[in-house]
Amino acid sequence: MWSLGAAILLYGVMALWSDWNELTAALRAFPWQWLPVIIGLTLFNYVLRLYRWHWMLKLVGVVISRWDSGRIFGVGMLMVMTPGKVGELLKSYMVKNVTGTPMSTTAPLVVAERVIDGIAMLVLAGIGLIAFPEPRARTVAAVVLSIFLAGIIAIQIRPLALALLGFAHRLPVIHRFSDSLYQIYESAYIIFKPRNLTVALLVGLVAWAAEGVAFGLVLIGFGAPADWQTLLIAIFIFNISTVIGAVTAMPGGVGGFEGSSVFWTNRLFGMDLAIATAAALLVRFCTLWLGVGVGAVSFLLWGGELLAGAEEMEQQVQVGDVEIERLRD
Repeated sequence: MWSLGAAILLYGVMALWSDWNELTAALRAFPWQWLPVIIGLTLFNYVLRLYRWHWMLKLVGVVISRWDSGRIFGVGMLMVMTPGKVGELLKSYMVKNVTGTPMSTTAPLVVAERVIDGIAMLVLAGIGLIAFPEPRARTVAAVVLSIFLAGIIAIQIRPLALALLGFAHRLPVIHRFSDSLYQIYESAYIIFKPRNLTVALLVGLVAWAAEGVAFGLVLIGFGAPADWQTLLIAIFIFNISTVIGAVTAMPGGVGGFEGSSVFWTNRLFGMDLAIATAAALLVRFCTLWLGVGVGAVSFLLWGGELLAGAEEMEQQVQVGDVEIERLRD
């Protein structure tokens, strides 16, 4: 709720700063009959990422129905409005409630989603960074991509990772969590295997390209040329702005995305500040805030069920383990 209030305040300031009358005039002139297509592209993004989430759960051995993983994914969409999206770790908690799977097994999936999506966005923005060089954006993209790739390489060098885990096991405080750290590593190792990473990355590329195209339609609606170059530039603007918003670690990237989007739209299309601001706000309501709305509805429908009963489920799993051991004996 605090994040929502801050976003509304920010949008109000942006609207007044850019010229309220010009902004409202631009919105009135926008072809609103295009809105279903724009929202449809966003929903396509959500569906692709939902299926990838379910597939990743299966990869690490979680036995769960598509219905339950879908409900968990839906509730998790509300958590993008937490700083740095750390609230999305709630998905691991809900998986534990439903299946009894330890959070240490599924938490790496949440992190992997963010890493893979970040790489996909940087790849999509890469063409734009070459065509429209901007030192600051290029530096941010290069640093973030380097961190992602270094982490993935370290995870896949198994002897190095196991040696680090063995060292952690001998540390005074950390040794108590060494078993959980090993489970976290095993899940991360599976997800970032070359084949699995390739599949997940391809899904991310298609999903985030779709939202970039949605932004392209928004820009065309506000007067940008209706051609492929506009769509390619829009994909660049949308994805590099999303990365910059993520780097700021603000809830939902609010502020970072909007500022970057307005800057690039004004620079590359020569649009007035008011029109660029209108385009940024409209695409955010059709992407970020649509997802938050889906998350809010999911939370109201299933939040109580998915967030309750962790202790009971854990006790049931422990009793089952004891019974299995007794039968083996």
